[in-house]
Amino acid sequence: MGSTGRRFALFVAAAAFPFLAALPAGAAPAAATPPAPGGAEAAKTYPESGEVLMQADELTYDRERKVVTATGHVEIAYGGRILLADKVTYDETTGVSTADGHVALLDPDGNVAFADHVVLRNELKDGVAQTLSVLMTDKSRLAGRDAERKGGEITTLHRGVYSPCEICTKKGQTTPLWQIKAFRVVHNKTEQRIVFEDAFMELFGVPVFYLPFFSQPDPTVKRKSGFLAPDFASSTELGQQITIPYFWAIAPNMDVTLAPRFTTKEGLVYQGEFRHRIAEGSYRFFGTANWPETRKPGTQGDEPFRGSLFGNGEFRLAPDWSWGFQSEFVTDNTYLRKYGLSNATDLTSNLHLNQVDGRNSFSANAYYFQNLLLPSNSDTPWVAPTVDFNHYFGDLLGAGRLNFSSNAMLLGTPGGLGSRRVSGTFEWDMPFTARGGEVYRLFASLRGDAYWTDKVPNPAAPGINFDNETIVRGLPTFGAEASYPLVRAGRSLREVIEPIAQVIYSPSIGNSERIPNMDSLNVEFDDTSLFSENRFPGLDRWETGARTNVGMRYSIFGSGGGQASVLFGQSFRMNEDTSFTSASGLRDQRSDYVGAIRVAPNDNLFAVHRFRINKNDFKFSRNEFDILARTGPLTTQFGYAYFAADQALTTAAGAREEVSLGTVLKLSDYWRLFGGSVRDLANSQTISNEIGLGYQDDCFGLAIGFYQSNISYQDIQKSNTFLIQITFKNLGTTGLGSEAGLGSRRGQMGIVNPGPTLFGDPSTSVLGNPAKEVFGYRRRGNGLY
Repeated sequence: MGSTGRRFALFVAAAAFPFLAALPAGAAPAAATPPAPGGAEAAKTYPESGEVLMQADELTYDRERKVVTATGHVEIAYGGRILLADKVTYDETTGVSTADGHVALLDPDGNVAFADHVVLRNELKDGVAQTLSVLMTDKSRLAGRDAERKGGEITTLHRGVYSPCEICTKKGQTTPLWQIKAFRVVHNKTEQRIVFEDAFMELFGVPVFYLPFFSQPDPTVKRKSGFLAPDFASSTELGQQITIPYFWAIAPNMDVTLAPRFTTKEGLVYQGEFRHRIAEGSYRFFGTANWPETRKPGTQGDEPFRGSLFGNGEFRLAPDWSWGFQSEFVTDNTYLRKYGLSNATDLTSNLHLNQVDGRNSFSANAYYFQNLLLPSNSDTPWVAPTVDFNHYFGDLLGAGRLNFSSNAMLLGTPGGLGSRRVSGTFEWDMPFTARGGEVYRLFASLRGDAYWTDKVPNPAAPGINFDNETIVRGLPTFGAEASYPLVRAGRSLREVIEPIAQVIYSPSIGNSERIPNMDSLNVEFDDTSLFSENRFPGLDRWETGARTNVGMRYSIFGSGGGQASVLFGQSFRMNEDTSFTSASGLRDQRSDYVGAIRVAPNDNLFAVHRFRINKNDFKFSRNEFDILARTGPLTTQFGYAYFAADQALTTAAGAREEVSLGTVLKLSDYWRLFGGSVRDLANSQTISNEIGLGYQDDCFGLAIGFYQSNISYQDIQKSNTFLIQITFKNLGTTGLGSEAGLGSRRGQMGIVNPGPTLFGDPSTSVLGNPAKEVFGYRRRGNGLY
């Protein structure tokens, strides 16, 4: 049978070209299966019946030799697998199938293999291919002079080359940025692993190191047990270090990563993470442990055992219900910083239960806190539990909106203080706009609290506690707010000036020294709380007396998207409120002045100035500047902050003033230069400096940096650290430097590092946000740096 000059498209038995059913998955990118003649029914039938759709310019069958030959733009499809070639033959006598000329094998997984000549035999379990190259689904490339397959499972390439890098399109540049060349490359489908024997790693075409044996999972593997690239480090705190991580994929939904860190000064630091995903949610734990070889008497470092346990989990109970936990535990205050795990100053462990139904909600929480700045946590409370319920009644037939919230709490401290509280609040407000454009709001609330207290310290008699007491209080609040926004629109600008006034009355009752103040210590009076009805953040204290809050807001909007705004205001009260500290700016009859200026003329510049000015001497009690600017390839952020001393805060030793600067310079599409510094102006001391150079493209990343810390606290000493972090696509990340260890592997091995690294989040890119430490630096009104 033969024909020329016209195109054939027909079904043939799978026995004629059975090798299509045996094409190795993962051996080669896939195109979509071409539609079968006869419509949907035919397309549905032929894969199930074992038939093959074949198209060719010419098809012949030699009955005497029992050889089927298809030539000219041959396309053969079987169940999602496709073969393209200039010529395909099948010898029924020997069971040998051959394909010649521009051979392309496409499989359903999205891989494609190219070859000049392919031969398959032994029921297609064995075969050879000449000049084979494979383009994988992740755009990685694997090529070899020739390839051999045995048993349908093991494919061996001789003189193989592997690289995930794109080839440069410039003329004459055909070498990828990095590649692995090996004498033999073995792909074992059963073990889902690619093995390189006698391999060289090349950078820019230059061999950089030799690997006698190297293996990695094939592209079909999402998770595979095995060792990961080690990390090397050197620091004055821990000495020379090496971290050797091992990833154990226990099950598709469960894994463990063990990453022991060997140090010359403190011995072995055990590190590991466990992750588990279930139908209702997921959870993970990250733990570290060390039995230090050096101990500093009289400090936090004088402990025979040091360690930490971090974890979190979230679980769904029902469509509206969920529960979860967060664990943050450490044996002592300086362990995390000394071992390069975190710079956190406060740790919070939590167990919670939540229910959300529209605007109604219920939550129950238990908390345990650790303050890493205090020498003792004897006054740090635990909460078990606190329960909150909120119900929104909605609109009351045009007579305002009503909301009810309640709270129940059980609190204690290691020193014996105890407080049990039940609280309920009805809140009502009614906004409306007059015909002349004036905006009004009436509001009122009624709160009732009941306390049962035990061993509350008497501030008037240090060392003496109040007796066990039951305290009940009712706390009403009434108020009104009015504003009159005036708008002037021009061709390119729109201006809005809005005077705002608020009058509030609460009786001067309820705040008692016999009620321990555990949730309302840190009061921040600034532009965000100028028009708050109660400026205490919690329930233990509330703002009393008759008071008036006034302010002026001016905004300007440009047609091109630029905008700027200014807010300035002050609060007045009939009588001083001794519940506030003198440093808060709210205690006296006239408050400090507060305000904010925000300017964003375009996407390349953003500046904000927030301030609080003392009403008596007009000096700044709080002064903050933050500026983010982009000019061509340069991005810069400048920050300045000043906070006056507040003697009521135990962690604030005095006034704090600091300045920070961070820059990123884009040298090219791939290179970045970055640096930053934080300086304590109050004590004339530089807190930290950093500078680095980074490279990132589609398959390779390099970050080199120097980090200097001038912090000395307990057993933590000043340190200088040099860091190198290298990322090879599909191979992982390795590094040299105290911060290039466990935390940099979050993307590759799932390790939870509670602290940031110099280079940001390498799971996104090797640089992540290179100025993260500077740009994301959060200044606080209390605490150390």
